[in-house]
Amino acid sequence: MVELLGVVMPDIVAFFLIGELAVFAVIVAAFVLARLHRGRHHHYVMLAAFLVDMVVFKPLMTARAFSGVWGEYPWSGTSILPHMVLDSLALVAGLGAIFLGFRYRVKKDANMFMPPEGKMHRWLGRAFIVLWTITLLGGLRIFMDAYVP
Repeated sequence: MVELLGVVMPDIVAFFLIGELAVFAVIVAAFVLARLHRGRHHHYVMLAAFLVDMVVFKPLMTARAFSGVWGEYPWSGTSILPHMVLDSLALVAGLGAIFLGFRYRVKKDANMFMPPEGKMHRWLGRAFIVLWTITLLGGLRIFMDAYVP
């Protein structure tokens, strides 16, 4: 058990909480880089955040959710389904944005940028950020209900 900001929680829950908040900070930084037209930096920062989240955190959370560790997830009488649907939609939007980002990117010298044909990449990228943030907020609500008195 770990005490974090006065809240006692299992080690793995603290790992998820800190990790997902760190991924959120990196996603925000990547969005800012895109808005500042730093395409190459945006590309690698966003790809790193997406991969860390989808390869490390989401599989661990999913395994924990369906292992019965928490009993009915996240508490009696509730369902993980809305949270999982939002997370799945964020995954699809993220994969689509990555695919289109690779498809339409233009490299000139050491710079990388998105031409006007990449509008769908931008749209899916924004959809990913919105869906991912809503999923994070839902996860924080689950955390608050489960661990904060």
